[in-house]
Amino acid sequence: MENNKIRNAQPKFQGTDETNRYMYNQLWKLCAGSLFDLPIIGEEVYYFPQGHIEQAHLVASENDNLCQLKPIFDISSKIRCNVISIKLKVDTNTDEVYAKVSLSPCSPVISIPNGNNEQNINYFTKVLTASDTSTHGGFSLFKKDAIECLPLLDMSQQAPSQWIVAKDLHDHVWKFKHTFRGTPQRHLFTSGWKQFARKKSLAVGDSVVFLRGENGESRIRIRKAAPQQSNISSSVISEESMHHGLVATASNAINTKCMFDVFYRPKSSKFIVNCKKVIDAVNMKFNTGSRFTMKFEGHDFNEIIYSGTIVKVEDFSIYWKDSEWRNLQVQWDEAATIPRPNKVSPWEIEPLIRKNKRQREINEIGLAMSKPDYNDQMAQSTKENSITNASSSFRLFGVDLTASTKGRDVLEPLESYQKSKISEIFDEEKLDQIQAVTSLTETQTKKIRFTTSSTKVHMEGVVRTVDLTDFDGYNHMIVELEKLFNIEGKLHMHSQWKLTFKVHEGDMMLVGDDSWLKFCNTVNEIFICSK
Repeated sequence: MENNKIRNAQPKFQGTDETNRYMYNQLWKLCAGSLFDLPIIGEEVYYFPQGHIEQAHLVASENDNLCQLKPIFDISSKIRCNVISIKLKVDTNTDEVYAKVSLSPCSPVISIPNGNNEQNINYFTKVLTASDTSTHGGFSLFKKDAIECLPLLDMSQQAPSQWIVAKDLHDHVWKFKHTFRGTPQRHLFTSGWKQFARKKSLAVGDSVVFLRGENGESRIRIRKAAPQQSNISSSVISEESMHHGLVATASNAINTKCMFDVFYRPKSSKFIVNCKKVIDAVNMKFNTGSRFTMKFEGHDFNEIIYSGTIVKVEDFSIYWKDSEWRNLQVQWDEAATIPRPNKVSPWEIEPLIRKNKRQREINEIGLAMSKPDYNDQMAQSTKENSITNASSSFRLFGVDLTASTKGRDVLEPLESYQKSKISEIFDEEKLDQIQAVTSLTETQTKKIRFTTSSTKVHMEGVVRTVDLTDFDGYNHMIVELEKLFNIEGKLHMHSQWKLTFKVHEGDMMLVGDDSWLKFCNTVNEIFICSK
C-alpha cells in the first residue's frame, strides 16, 4: 500500500524573509489588478486631494455632496510629491488589498531598494462556479493550470494525490489535497477546500488567485466579485470632518515640509499619478467633442476598452478652480455590464486616433481580398461549363468558343478590380507627393501657403515651436525633432515614443498616415507621447 501514500508537496516553507515577501507582493499585485498603477519608490507623482476625499467617503464621482464641501485650507488641486515608501497591506475585515504610500512634497535623495530577491512565478486565476463554492464538492482546476502551477502528481499511483500548502495575504497557512480523479478525470482540491470556502465566504463569481514561486512557495487569495463594505459606522466621523482632516494633513505636510501617509485602494479613483503622465494628458487638450477610449477590468480579469465622446469640460467642484480632477464629462458609445463614471480625468483616457480615409479604404479592400472571391468562382465555373460544352459542340448560344476571348464580355474577377483599385489609390498617393514637391519648387521665392508659420510641439510638459516650411518631409522633421528634444534616434525606432498630432477640428491622428502636404494643411499641434 506504499504506492497509495499521499505525498506532501510542501512540508514547510523554506524561503527567506525576502523571498517570502516577494511572493506576498506578487500575489498582492495580481489581486489589485493589471490596471492599478502602483507608484514606485523615488517616483515623482501628483497627489490629488479631491481623489483622496472621494475614496475616503466611498462615494461615486457624481455625488453632489462632495462638490459642496468647501476646503478650510487654501491648498492646490494637485501637489507634486516624491514617493518615500510603499507598504502593501490587506484589510483584516473585508480582505481587500490596499497600499500605504508615504509622500513628501519636497524630499531629499531617496534610497530605492533593489530587486535581487526576484524569482520566476507561475500563477492562475479562475472565476468560481457553483460546484466550486458548494460545501459538498471541491475546487476544479483546469489541466493547464494544474500542470504549470502545481508539483507534478505521481501518475503511477492508483489514486494520485498530494498535499498543497499555501499562504494567504494574512500569512494564514491553508492545506489542500490535490487529486486527479472523476469521470472524466480532472484535477481537484478536495480536503481542506471546504474549510477555506466557508472561512472566505466564497460565492459564485468570486475569483481565486493562486501562484507558486520557483522556490516551491505557494500563495492563494480570493478576489470578491462585489467589494465588501466596511463595518465602520458613518456616524463615528462626519463626512465634513473627514474631508477637512484629509485637507489639513496635506496642507500641514506642505507647510512643514514633512512626510504624510495615504491609504491607496485599487478599486478607488487614481489620485496618485506619475507627473509625466499627468503633464502628457493635460497637453492633449481634450475638448468638447473629442473622441477617447478608456480601459476597464472585467469580471474575469480581462481588460475591456470602451469608447466615448467628451460632452463638457468644467471644474468638478466649484471650490477647486482650474483642477484637472474629473473635469471631463463624457458620454459612452455603448452600454456595459460594469459601472463606468460619467466624469473622468485626462490621464485616465486615451485619444481615439482615427485612420485617414485612404488607409481605411486600403484596409477594407485588403480584407475583402482575404475572403472567398465568389465572382471569380462564378467566372471559373462559367469557363469550365463552356469547355465542357465545347467538347461536343464548338458553338454555345451562338458564340464561337474557338474565337479569341478578347471581344467577349466575360465577368471580371473581383481580385482584378481590387488590385486596380489599390493601384489607383497608391497612384493618388504618388500624385500627392509629386504635387507637394512641385509646390515647394514653385514657391521657393515666396511664402508657402499650405501652413502657418509656426507649429507647437509638446513633450512631457516642454513646448517648442517649429516651422514646417523648413522641412522637406517626414524624415527631415523627425530628425530635427530628435535634435530639438535631445532624443536622437528614438523617434525613428518607435520603441519608446510615438508621434501624434491634433487637427484643427480637435481630432487626434497618427503622424505619417497622410501625405506630407495634407499633414501640413491640417496639423494644429504635434505631440511626442511615451508609449
